[in-house]
Amino acid sequence: MTDIDNGPQDVAEATDLVAAAGQLGRWDFLRYGAAAGVGVAALVHQQPLKRTQGRVVASSQPMAVSPIPGVLDLYINEGYLKMVDGSLIYHRGFGDRPTNVDDFRPSLAIAPKVFTASGQLVESRSYPLGAPLPPHGTPQPYGPDPANPGQYYIRRNYWASYFPERTIIAEVGGRIRIRVHNRLSKPHQFTLHGVGPGKSDVGTGVIDPAGTAMLEIDATAPGTYIYTDPTNNPVERVLGLFGVLLVVHPDHQWAVGENLASFERQWLWICHDVDSVWAGIEASGGTVDPRRTKAVPRYFLLNGRSGFESLGITTNDQLNLAQKEQTLISGYPRQLDVRQFGEGTELGTLRGGQLVRMVNPGIVFHQMHFHGNHLWTVGRNNYNWPRSDGFVDPEGHVVVQQWEDVVELEPMDRKDCIIPIKRPPDAVDAVWAARKTDWEYPMHCHAEPSQTAAGGLYPGGLVAHWTLKAPITGAAL
Repeated sequence: MTDIDNGPQDVAEATDLVAAAGQLGRWDFLRYGAAAGVGVAALVHQQPLKRTQGRVVASSQPMAVSPIPGVLDLYINEGYLKMVDGSLIYHRGFGDRPTNVDDFRPSLAIAPKVFTASGQLVESRSYPLGAPLPPHGTPQPYGPDPANPGQYYIRRNYWASYFPERTIIAEVGGRIRIRVHNRLSKPHQFTLHGVGPGKSDVGTGVIDPAGTAMLEIDATAPGTYIYTDPTNNPVERVLGLFGVLLVVHPDHQWAVGENLASFERQWLWICHDVDSVWAGIEASGGTVDPRRTKAVPRYFLLNGRSGFESLGITTNDQLNLAQKEQTLISGYPRQLDVRQFGEGTELGTLRGGQLVRMVNPGIVFHQMHFHGNHLWTVGRNNYNWPRSDGFVDPEGHVVVQQWEDVVELEPMDRKDCIIPIKRPPDAVDAVWAARKTDWEYPMHCHAEPSQTAAGGLYPGGLVAHWTLKAPITGAAL
């Protein structure tokens, strides 16, 4: 799930688990609630998982090709990833270096990359390039807000944001150039969904084993897009062949778009659902028929991690820091005006919150539930919702900018939400004035099975939290 070094102990554990190739169960219940708060009972039975041997096709293709300036090389690899309960599950992924199935640290997700408007390809976990990095992921305030005790002025157009693995960022005016290498024994593809003319899909087409294909397209429409391998849909993306493309206009790097909501920094949340039975079938050389073997995910990940790992409360300080930087939302309280989401009272200050781009390449209907403050949803699937005169879409959703404490994410959905880092509405004056420490509020999915791992480990699934930072010592209130 990560390239972060967890030390030799984890390598030894991984070796034992691969050698054992133990029993992995699955849920017997096939449907997850599509409305907030609907839970599902789970019955578990056991089914053996066979471990595959390396199946990389021998060819004249070198392990790693010579790089081309401005071109991103993606390698379709396979390997085993450790889940939150210690199980090793077979995965595939678009990696940035070639690795084999028995590699202890397979490359199944790329480090974040940026295609600039000037034609460069830059590896960077943060964007905008060159912007100051927020300490531990938390932007520092501009200064105290004298009119609002315990709150702060927030810097406008200043802080960089951190992004998780699987992220590709492209600036409008630049060209996306991707070369894909299929290192597996079956045909695969790479497709960018909704990026082409009229929001059409563009891709490499079928890439035969040991084959290579090139994809080039101009970055034109700002928004959040998903890339996958659509082969035998949705099996390959469940196995891990997916990621996110974020297209940003270089003149509006701190806004949803021109004349739209501004934000202090942004967060990208990528959901993933892991079906260990599907993984076992593919690992043993079979092909999943999703009509006959119904999908029953057993692991639920947010930015590649679950449970205590997702919450950044492990014994690995490096992993915990990465979670604070790229997943666990935090900020200093400010007086927020939802009517404008951007107007400040001093030059360089901001009244807006932070942007959360929620992306669901998975197959489960997720309902992202936030405690503490509601979110203001401003768009879905690169359609900016109106502020007034909304409508009801064919699926029965109200399409208008709105407050939500549960954000529904259907499979392949992308939603842009502003989380207002503000004084919670239920914080009475005496409690607010006595605040000395950070206030942390949970986020969890209301589709109840997604809170578990392996059918029973709770809360081992899709969880996170957001933090309202404590007053700065010595600052005027």
